[in-house]
Amino acid sequence: MNFKILTLFSLLLLVSSCKINQTLNHHREGKWVYKDTVNGVLYKSKGRYKKSVEIKTWRYFENRKLVKKEKYSNGICHIKTFDHKGKITATGQSMMVEEQDGTHWYIIGEWTFFDEKGKIIGIRKYDKGVLISEEEIKPNPL
Repeated sequence: MNFKILTLFSLLLLVSSCKINQTLNHHREGKWVYKDTVNGVLYKSKGRYKKSVEIKTWRYFENRKLVKKEKYSNGICHIKTFDHKGKITATGQSMMVEEQDGTHWYIIGEWTFFDEKGKIIGIRKYDKGVLISEEEIKPNPL
């Protein structure tokens, strides 16, 4: 029994000792949390950096409700947006591009938009941030 308590205490100590919002060699590193209040709305985002580049999963909240989730992998960001009831409103991707004037994120590929019942209402296709096609999907009347 004492071993379990010691293990649990050690684990809690390790987790609580993790620092947030740290820089290393002028780069954001590790876990970061941003908070701001605008017009009475609390905005919070949480995620991780490696050499000032977003990695893994980032979550964005408005008044403690998840409104966006981003998953980063190999320069591509997979994005889901949510309404205040937790229903998905859109899915799509963005891509990081190094250009002469700096690093830019562009929305790319197919973006799918959903209504409050989870039905697809539209699809837009992007190439490096430029809309190349748009399709509105009308609901089937029953």
